[in-house]
Amino acid sequence: MGSARSLIAMAVAVPLLILVMITATFGSDTTPGCAPALAGGVAGPTGVALAGLGEQQLQIARNGVAIGRQRSEPETVILAELAAAATESGFRNLSNPTVPESQHYVSDGESSNADSLGPHQIRAGIWADRLGGIAALMDPVTQINWFYTQADTIPRAASMDPGTLAQAVENSAYPERYEASMSLARQIYATFADVTTTPADASADTPRQSQGCGQGGEGRPVQAPAGPFGDAVVAAAARWVGKADYAWGGGTVDGPSPGGEYGTFDCSGLTMYAIFQASGGRIRLGHYTQNQQDDPRAAIVPFDQRAPGDLVFFTESGATDSHHVGIYAGRDNAGQDLVLNAPDYGQKVKIEPLTDWQGQRWDFRRFA
Repeated sequence: MGSARSLIAMAVAVPLLILVMITATFGSDTTPGCAPALAGGVAGPTGVALAGLGEQQLQIARNGVAIGRQRSEPETVILAELAAAATESGFRNLSNPTVPESQHYVSDGESSNADSLGPHQIRAGIWADRLGGIAALMDPVTQINWFYTQADTIPRAASMDPGTLAQAVENSAYPERYEASMSLARQIYATFADVTTTPADASADTPRQSQGCGQGGEGRPVQAPAGPFGDAVVAAAARWVGKADYAWGGGTVDGPSPGGEYGTFDCSGLTMYAIFQASGGRIRLGHYTQNQQDDPRAAIVPFDQRAPGDLVFFTESGATDSHHVGIYAGRDNAGQDLVLNAPDYGQKVKIEPLTDWQGQRWDFRRFA
């Protein structure tokens, strides 16, 4: 335990300058030959009260404005997105019992409309494969970018009435509903119009790579050394060692979820948080182990090239999907590999030997 505590102390001591350097280094670059990164919006509390909307609803609404501005969309198109999200879901990220996988993700309620998911009620059967699976459809940032991408294909969209444009994108059986949401859309736009400045705001963009780039054209970026980024990943998670409790679904990109004295994480919530923090808010992962393992922004790392900050995924013998994820934390003085993770109910975030998962398959992934 003494060696583990030494590791934690070193990790927590990683200078904040590292995070600044990371943000400056990665900027808004994408892997050569890949599609441009999608706008990632902004994170954190909104700090406002508006129209009876809850905080989660306000964060989705704020990102409708922020992402639109990051993409240089005109006001009329942003108003159309806001009216559409208000009408389709009330700015709620909805799962759907007819799409069981959607219920593995954090949501604000359930939809009963066919196989529709998320704030824009996108049909899973039509769009899941094209947007990156159910995990992508349960990501409000992906859904908001989807609306703007669709709007950008409509001739003279900027000159259209926002309600009419919303209908052109959503193709609803009730087109008149969007106009009824325009007053709220205008309030939201006025409230959040100055959240971000330009679409080149690197601190707000999230690089969501398309398939077909990286090594072998398989959608993965070229592997980069872990280095300072990996140290920052360990440092972000290490501050919760011995403090945050385990709870399924616990953790956000901003920190632990409510519960206990210091809050709660589950395994993928902790890694989602650590990667987001280490990247200065640029890399937002899904809140599910296999989704993180399959993320096209992650480089596959051979076991003999593992480094602190890599994520390690554990899969039971005979299973196809990983059931657990942790952060590789280097070795102790005896040369024993260590994993920083949120393990299970009744336990706190901790560091333990990699061999605790002996007999399972270990897959390492590196984000940078």
